[in-house]
Amino acid sequence: MLFRYVAYNLKAGIVRGRLEARAPSEAQAILVGQGLKPLEMRTSRQGGVMARLFPSLYHVGSSEIIRFCRNMATMLTTGGDLVRVLEMLHRETRQTLMRRTVEDIRRTLDEGGSFSEALAAHPTVFSPLFISVVEVGEHTGRLGPALEEMAEILQKETEAKQKAIRTLLYPMAIMALSVLTMVVLMLFAMPPMMKVFERMGAKLPLVTRLTISFFNGVKENALVLALSFVSVGVAITLARRVPVARYWLDVVQTKLPLYGSLLIAKEMAQISRTLAMLLDSGVPLANALQLSRGACKNLPLRRAFEDAEEHLLSGHRLAEALAKHSIVPTMFVELVTIGEESNSLRRTMNDAASTYQKQLEQRLNGLLGMLEPLSTVFVGGIVALIAFSMFVPIYASLNSFK
Repeated sequence: MLFRYVAYNLKAGIVRGRLEARAPSEAQAILVGQGLKPLEMRTSRQGGVMARLFPSLYHVGSSEIIRFCRNMATMLTTGGDLVRVLEMLHRETRQTLMRRTVEDIRRTLDEGGSFSEALAAHPTVFSPLFISVVEVGEHTGRLGPALEEMAEILQKETEAKQKAIRTLLYPMAIMALSVLTMVVLMLFAMPPMMKVFERMGAKLPLVTRLTISFFNGVKENALVLALSFVSVGVAITLARRVPVARYWLDVVQTKLPLYGSLLIAKEMAQISRTLAMLLDSGVPLANALQLSRGACKNLPLRRAFEDAEEHLLSGHRLAEALAKHSIVPTMFVELVTIGEESNSLRRTMNDAASTYQKQLEQRLNGLLGMLEPLSTVFVGGIVALIAFSMFVPIYASLNSFK
């Protein structure tokens, strides 16, 4: 396995490079043997250009990870040997990269490495949270239950994403198809009819003239418009790589009507669920906060939990630090306060996760309830515009023959 490393010694200073090793621990031992102090160690990305062109071939989906967790948890809970379980999973796994990953994990265990070390060698497959939960499970002798809890978290996250997609897919598809129909009619059906109307001397309604002018303008400036949309997309993508720009883009996202509340509910459900699982596994609160915020994609919310972690380490209460950040919901702060005062933070985090999950589902259902009539009105408007733009001139032309 190929590793990238950043190391240090007094003579050479900072040293960067690559080396071959069977596990991260072996790679670190090699560097120490060379008189270097390892500062950073990670696996070198595989696949290169092919991985960028065909990412699905080099990506393990959440369903594969969930299946891996559940099968491992079931076999280990019933007393199965870890290496034998991995051999069985290797035979049953069909996804190419996951099959390779399982084989590599088994080989690392055969060579004396730990299960968490073997997982850490595949950061593109297993998240830092996943690896930490497994490491705690190894140390506490609860590897099976830890994997089962991890599978539950991944399952709920996947279900939330799928429900959001299902909620938005139908109304968006209907609106997109209606727009596409109008574009096709106006660009290909209307021009020949316009020539007929001109020969007949029919006067076109204002709506028809405006609609045709609009679509002619779009047709003539199609390249400029396409480049503009691509430029905006590229600019937003690049801006999200700049921490300051990304921070303010995320702030704007949380302020958007409907979407902002959905985003906060989703992030809080995930953070609460992860915190509850880590605390139940015996992870200290400061470490649990660090791992939980690592999965948070919203930068302002992540910084709020970073600040809370610093205050916690300096001897302050978690709720006091979270209350300083307006982005953190008041209900969450109150639940943390209750949990700290009653020494039942794990239970209150479970309650918070359930509450925010229900909020997310209710808001998604409310959004669907709004989108369905809106999509109907939108499609009706498109049909009315098409009918008025095409059939009124036809009727006027027929009247001209009388």
